[in-house]
Amino acid sequence: MLARPRRAGKRISWGTASALLGILAACGGGGGGTSPTSGPSVTLIAVGGDYTMMVALTDNTCGTVQVAPLPTRVEHTPGATQFRLTHGLTYTGTLSNDGTFTTDAQTVTDSLGAQTVRVTGRFTRTGLEALASVAVQPPAAAACRYAVQWTGTKQGAPNVIP
Repeated sequence: MLARPRRAGKRISWGTASALLGILAACGGGGGGTSPTSGPSVTLIAVGGDYTMMVALTDNTCGTVQVAPLPTRVEHTPGATQFRLTHGLTYTGTLSNDGTFTTDAQTVTDSLGAQTVRVTGRFTRTGLEALASVAVQPPAAAACRYAVQWTGTKQGAPNVIP
């Protein structure tokens, strides 16, 4: 017959053990893993939604150019660095955590000729400020450039800029 080994130290009552387990569970301890809600919360940039735009023609070497305050929509998944902006044309762009952005060049042809457009700017909590730069290659004339200042007011919930 085997003898039971003697344990050194004091015995803990069931009541005390239950209380300690309850405290340990409340602290989330014991498993070594992390809970999805543990740690500091992270604020993700979020700029998706509709914007009311005001536009102004600037730096024009092309002669008569008309600009219009078109409805503008931004498609963006919170936290993502990529987004889509639709203002007449649809642009894809890259977004920084501070709200600054640049779109990929978009080329279209209309009555002025071939136009390459790129938009750079910054999202704020209440909207966006941007400059649409346009390079034009008319069919029978010298190349020219113009820029359009965009000032947008966000509709609905404000943007989240960390």
